Amino acid sequence: MSRRSAAGLAAAVGLLVLVADQGSKAWARSALQPGHEIMVVTGWVWFRIVSNTGAALGLLSGNNWLFIIVSLVIVAAVAVLVIRNRALGPLGMVALGAVAGGGTSNLIDRVRLGGVTDFIEVHRWPTDFNLADAAIRIGVVLFILALLLDLRPGRQAG
Repeated sequence: MSRRSAAGLAAAVGLLVLVADQGSKAWARSALQPGHEIMVVTGWVWFRIVSNTGAALGLLSGNNWLFIIVSLVIVAAVAVLVIRNRALGPLGMVALGAVAGGGTSNLIDRVRLGGVTDFIEVHRWPTDFNLADAAIRIGVVLFILALLLDLRPGRQAG
């Protein structure tokens, strides 16, 4: 895969994640009332609006500026990997695009709103989340998978 097409793939995935997440959060902020929830799947999935100024599980709440800096560093590191085409083929590029898009969308929330808009609650999941959070987690899993596939015996470095 050429550097240009690899970067284009990562950018397309990142932009898709960014637009979908910002759109879903805009809907959540306009449709959901604080303190109320909407049942989506009885007993399993609810929508309820929460502003998160910390990390997952509410860790380090109130440290929004710390997470702005961390997010900037991560998004910049992902951009460098994409530009240098070090993402282990198309799967790695999709993974990095998902991480960059999700990270950028949450960063936009932190700067613009002072915290990340979370609105999805799943039964027995320890915290509320949003589409960006899901994209970041899926991207990390896909990137690890790409690394493992690249380390298979008999795989030639290319």
